[in-house]
Amino acid sequence: MNSLDEIISASSDVREVKRALSVKLLQNGLSAIAVSEVLKVSVQYVSKWKVKYEAEGASGLALGYVGSQSYLSEQERNATVAWIKGQKTLSVEQVRDYVEAEYEVVYQCKQSYYDLLEAGGMSYHQSEKQNPKRDEQQVQERREEIKKNWQPIAKPSSAAM
Repeated sequence: MNSLDEIISASSDVREVKRALSVKLLQNGLSAIAVSEVLKVSVQYVSKWKVKYEAEGASGLALGYVGSQSYLSEQERNATVAWIKGQKTLSVEQVRDYVEAEYEVVYQCKQSYYDLLEAGGMSYHQSEKQNPKRDEQQVQERREEIKKNWQPIAKPSSAAM
């Protein structure tokens, strides 16, 4: 993007647009205070981007962060997601082992495995169909106790109101 107008009209990032607008409004004769009030930013913000624009041009207003390269290629990620979809049940550890064995990739954070599971239509939360600690005899005894002590609550009469 070579000009302020191009940034304002073509950028998909609000931060870049705000930067370009602050410089453009200054060039159109507004004071830094007026620009900061219009854009809801600080005066220092306006000054910073004005100086950066004067030094580097419109390219200086672009975001500097581009992110990191993925450990898995798009093809490898798609193959992993397809493998996950083919499984009936799966744990995070099984996904980790699969990715490590197939692609020699080990993520530092479990969030990457959670994302893969989610993309494959699974949850990383373990669930069980039945409570393993449930004692059927205790449940029946508690139900009988509740039935024995159960009393209907009397409805307030309309005359009491």
